[in-house]
Amino acid sequence: MRLVGDTIAATPTSAGVKRESATKRPTKLTSWSDNTAVNDFARSRLPNWTPPIPITHEVDAIRALKKKWTKQTKELPAYDGYNTERPILIADLESFEIYRSPEGHEGRRFELISLHHLEIPLTKRLCFDGFLCVGDLRLFVRGLTVQDSSIEGYGDDESPEVVVFVRSEFASKDRDYDIWFRLQKPTKAYKKFHDPFMWIAQLAKHVLDYMEEQPSPVDLMAFRDDFYQWLVRRFGRDMHFQDWHQSFRNQKDFRVAVNAYSEYLYLQAFNLPGSKTLLKHPLWSECMTRGLAAIKKQPQLVESTLATPYVYESFKDMYFGSKIRPIQLADAVRKQQKRRKRELGFEVNGDPSRKHSSPACIPYGTAQIEVGDIVAFDPDDDDQGVWRDSNWEWLAYVQAVELLCRGVQRLFVLYLYRPRETHLFKAKYPFENELFFSDNCNCTEGQLLSTDVKGKYEIDWMPTTIKLTNFFVRQTYVTQDSAFVTFKEEHKVCFCKRKLTPLGVTSYQVGDTVYMKKTFAGQKILEPVVIRHLDTAAGVATIRRLLRLARDCTELAIEAKRVGHLAPNELVLTDDYETVSTSRIERRCRIRHVRKEEVLANHIPFPYNHGGAGDLWFVSMGIATNNGASRLMFLKRLPDTFNEGSDMNAAENLKRLIGLSLFSGGGNLDRGLEEGGAVEFRTAVDLDAEACHTQRACARDPSKLNVFYGSVDDYLKAALLGKDHALVARVGEVNLIAAGSPCPGFSVLQQNFLSDQSLRNASHISTLCSFVDVYRPEYAVLENVVSMASTRTGFEDQNVLSQVVACFVSMGYQVNQYIMDSWSYGSGQHRCRVFLTIAAPGLQPILQPPHTHSRPYEETTGRSLGWLPNGQKFGEREYYPTPFPYVTAGSISSDLPSIGNGNVQACIPFPDHRVSKAPSRRDRAIIACIPVDPPGYGYKEAFNLGLLPEAIQISAKKEMGKAFRRIKEVGLIPTITTGLNIQDARNGACVHWREHRPITILDARRAQGYPDEEPIIGDPVEQYRIVGNSVDRKVAFALGMSVQHSVQRNAEVEALIQPADEMIVDAKESLVHIGAVKDSRRAESVTIYKSPSCRSQSESSEANDVEASYIPMLDGSSDAREMYVDASEADSQTVPTPGMLSRMAKTISNGMASLALQSGPHLLGVPPASALQPKRGREDDLMSDHNDGSSDTDEAARRKRVKTKDILAVPETIKDTIVFKAESSNITQFGRGTRYTRHSGLEANFAPKRWDVRPERDYERRQ
Repeated sequence: MRLVGDTIAATPTSAGVKRESATKRPTKLTSWSDNTAVNDFARSRLPNWTPPIPITHEVDAIRALKKKWTKQTKELPAYDGYNTERPILIADLESFEIYRSPEGHEGRRFELISLHHLEIPLTKRLCFDGFLCVGDLRLFVRGLTVQDSSIEGYGDDESPEVVVFVRSEFASKDRDYDIWFRLQKPTKAYKKFHDPFMWIAQLAKHVLDYMEEQPSPVDLMAFRDDFYQWLVRRFGRDMHFQDWHQSFRNQKDFRVAVNAYSEYLYLQAFNLPGSKTLLKHPLWSECMTRGLAAIKKQPQLVESTLATPYVYESFKDMYFGSKIRPIQLADAVRKQQKRRKRELGFEVNGDPSRKHSSPACIPYGTAQIEVGDIVAFDPDDDDQGVWRDSNWEWLAYVQAVELLCRGVQRLFVLYLYRPRETHLFKAKYPFENELFFSDNCNCTEGQLLSTDVKGKYEIDWMPTTIKLTNFFVRQTYVTQDSAFVTFKEEHKVCFCKRKLTPLGVTSYQVGDTVYMKKTFAGQKILEPVVIRHLDTAAGVATIRRLLRLARDCTELAIEAKRVGHLAPNELVLTDDYETVSTSRIERRCRIRHVRKEEVLANHIPFPYNHGGAGDLWFVSMGIATNNGASRLMFLKRLPDTFNEGSDMNAAENLKRLIGLSLFSGGGNLDRGLEEGGAVEFRTAVDLDAEACHTQRACARDPSKLNVFYGSVDDYLKAALLGKDHALVARVGEVNLIAAGSPCPGFSVLQQNFLSDQSLRNASHISTLCSFVDVYRPEYAVLENVVSMASTRTGFEDQNVLSQVVACFVSMGYQVNQYIMDSWSYGSGQHRCRVFLTIAAPGLQPILQPPHTHSRPYEETTGRSLGWLPNGQKFGEREYYPTPFPYVTAGSISSDLPSIGNGNVQACIPFPDHRVSKAPSRRDRAIIACIPVDPPGYGYKEAFNLGLLPEAIQISAKKEMGKAFRRIKEVGLIPTITTGLNIQDARNGACVHWREHRPITILDARRAQGYPDEEPIIGDPVEQYRIVGNSVDRKVAFALGMSVQHSVQRNAEVEALIQPADEMIVDAKESLVHIGAVKDSRRAESVTIYKSPSCRSQSESSEANDVEASYIPMLDGSSDAREMYVDASEADSQTVPTPGMLSRMAKTISNGMASLALQSGPHLLGVPPASALQPKRGREDDLMSDHNDGSSDTDEAARRKRVKTKDILAVPETIKDTIVFKAESSNITQFGRGTRYTRHSGLEANFAPKRWDVRPERDYERRQ
């Protein structure tokens, strides 16, 4: 064994210790410090404290110890490598406390502190009290100054334990002995500080011994698993080691712990004999210990925000345009860019700077209007009143013509939109002659007659080269979503006139796992079920019900010894069946079987361990019934008729998109997208050192990730000039770009948006556009604060979001934008962000992921991304039934141990469960006075209630609004920001709901979706900043799943595409009434037609949202359990026989082998995605964040419409009766402009207590 001594410590300036400092009694606390917890301070400092025995001066104590030592038997530690010219004297230090010196920082004097903070981050002056013992000699000392500490046990492969020594400044100068005090048992108050230190000291022994034995360099990744394997081989059977490891929750991944205590580990390594070798390992630089860095910083040469010439022209007139400078592409790069554009089908752009010529309108004269014509007509006065400054012609595509009397023609049209008629109306758009096709028809509005038409225009459809002399169409504008998608020929027919058989369908198979709409506990939810049988004629399906273990089977779970945390997405297989209307089937979900061993070990396969995020569920148990008694039993596999969800390894068969990350921060957005299974990031760019090192530390394979630690502008310059740089990707090597441009440029928290730094931050919104322009990826994702979509005071004619969209659309990209709230995707945080996604022409767009978690009604209001030229909101926040309730703040941290007021700053089982900055004495005292109940109270409420003593009150001049406010346990954690300040009056609550402390780094990590095992590099303040600057991981994962769906649909498009004659309806054909449609159902599939969801759905309409049943003699109010199927009917209505679980119960005595169920066929549960899928229901009755004084006008008036002619009636054959929802991969879906109410189908209240009721038995009894 070796003894480490003489650590890096300040050398005392005096040879002795003043005797009065050891005898001076503490001053009684009479100020605000009286209100802090007494356990935070040394006992000798507390009022009315009396020493257990008379205090011995240190000089006298050392003299007595030396005298006693000469008479004792010396049991000295082995101290290989420790050089001393004097004999060692060891005295035991018992009932001790270590605290900050009374000569230290005024606000921290006498505070208890753990010994591993002695020299971290800087050398501190610490003191200790306690009994010094040698043999039977027992002396009480007080106020001895700690000079250094030492650990015994390094290199010992027989015992995992360590022994800790300290020495005082006075004792270190003794001429006769090398005196050390061995730490024994601390006081009860100091135990909470000492126990974590002893665990950390033992960790240091193991880490340094491990590093010393390794033949190759040790990096942080070695502590993911290899370090644990080494520990087990060395001490696996030792009881002390097992206790030590159990304190760490038996985790195998030590990266977070090693990173958290890397500074202490480094100091220990520095003082070992082999320090030169130990300090050469890359671990220290990867953790940025002592300012080291593993990633070289790139020279920052560019000061302005660089942009390609094309992007510069788009943004130069914005309020931050002065910060942008254009840079030309090198010839070689320009050639690569052109080649890339040809590969992806981009057209050749004309020069937007050239003057556009206005196309000529061709009068009809006596000619008839024909299908396919682009007609022009003038809006009337009402339309011009609704559409702002609409003093130009309206254009429309004629999809059908009806001849009326006197040669007048009635025209059925789809409107074409100019850029200024979309949400781009505040943006600078380079192509004045570009038109956007739309899904907005006039079938149900006023009639457009040939007499209203001024003439027609010639159109270039999908041109390969853009001509500035003609109108041209490249994209379709989806009016309901304000999205742009690649124009297709089938867009020329609206939904009203499409044949129903091949269009707008979702085809489900027997065995598919889907969501069924129902009402539970008064709330509308989605319930996962398995389709057992389908009847297309009656429009019904027989489903196999599944229970939720945590919600429905609590008592059975206890009987099965399933204790502890039960995942909310764990299901239980039953033999209960129910016949329901197919209209209640909402969408697909994935359900996978998980083995017993994995469940009991809490090793649920990724990503099914995300609590239901991504619509992912798992099953491990089923209910077996024997003689009326039910029990849970583990399943070996799922039944044959069960299309099991993918294990996500199937995504590896896809060709992953190579990603480039800009402003990547800690990489939470990148990791979330990667977890979707279709992206692999190879390059990350960020200017922050700690963020770059975090990005590298959390990468799946750091060796494959190129981290550019530098400015995005320097990177862009190198890319545009074609420089041969190892970290700079070439054009053609990037398939997806993800960016979270600097949010402070648009944050509502900034004080001056016109400051130089704010303008520079805002100007970087153009950076992604420039990267997209040069690299031309297949996809890109942008994240930013929602206020990016707001207009700025003094610049009301500009809108940043509109300009970004305009830039991408003008390049030829498909573009969509939507609000994504963290709570809607399984996060417990009140974080709202806007996401903008683009896709190259013809590719499947990245659709907004469906919500999996409901909203907290008390904490959310209506919100949108802005207003359209007709005064209508777009990009509204959505609400609709979900399978899960929202995740509360309390549930995020429910498994974390209490850390009191956070002053210990160490938590062994969760190393990052520490506050980023320990509160001051007064702040801790104030927090202790804030009531826990009622929830959500803060300083203001406590002051009004008279709960704050005058000594700790803050000046009345300071605004205290939300200062010291507690988070509501059953609510959401407010948005995690880059810094935590409990005195912040505006930034939201940050004090724990029960404990007297602010939230910890781990609380914030979990709110942002960071896995516990991923290390975040930097000191606690830097770690919190990285967390707050990140994209919510749960949101990123949901978006990653959508990317995977898009990539998979692209790969499968050839196999899924239908013949063109079935896809396209000839607009000249007679209009078809819904009742005349032929049925094309198959024996084992059902075609379900769905109406587009209501874009603005009120609560009242939801309350009455009951759809008529397709089953004869059943009305919409019937309970689902009352639906029976006659077994004598056709095969399509055959009642399922009792399942394997029921039969198994009869032979349960034969042993567990009878539980072997046959697994079903493999089917990747990817929901058919449509590029133009209608938005789900929204609520207009919520207060909007946009308050510009606009009134809510009738929506029909806000749409493009034509005058109503009283002389002509709309034929019955074309009356709008139903709108169909398209979810086929090859059929582009449109939402009609009007907002229809989404039908919820037959509601069924499910009582979990009646889990064993089966409809076929009820039916037999009634017969």
